[in-house]
Amino acid sequence: MSSDISFTNETVNLEHLPKYEEVLLKQPHSSYWKIICINLVIFFVLLGIGTGSLLLFVTEIRPNAVWIVPLYFILTAVFFLLFRLSFKKRGYAIRTHDVIYKSGVIAESTTIVPLNRIQHIELNEGLFSRMYKLGSLQLFTAGGQTGHIHISGIAIEEAKNIRDLLLKKLELLENPTTETEA
Repeated sequence: MSSDISFTNETVNLEHLPKYEEVLLKQPHSSYWKIICINLVIFFVLLGIGTGSLLLFVTEIRPNAVWIVPLYFILTAVFFLLFRLSFKKRGYAIRTHDVIYKSGVIAESTTIVPLNRIQHIELNEGLFSRMYKLGSLQLFTAGGQTGHIHISGIAIEEAKNIRDLLLKKLELLENPTTETEA
């Protein structure tokens, strides 16, 4: 084995690293809040029907109605507040080499996925999303479940454009000669 090759392991100056915190993130479409509210209302109506049925038909539970009913309304208010704060904290950015997604209120999470780790892109439209012409992009990575990104509340045309852009970038990463030949 040749001794001409020397191994170096230089220290990285952390001051010169790019700051992802400084990237301006795009917020979900404002109509996405309506979809969140519709889903919450459906959930709490069903929960209220179940709770009301228990209070009406199970006599042993009726005395607890004094704290169950206020707890139900407090829980509803807390959920709407948390989801509203969460909606305002969400954001995403598509950059030259990666995708950034930030979410969370209690536990804030920022996921940065390099484009060369993306293996599959899925565009989804739910029933209520279609009503508001919104969609969600799901990016599946080679790193398993923890690296996946699910970006909801994007205008459907923009979501299609982002998907097409990412697919083109992925194709260029896989076949770099395609760009020069075209």
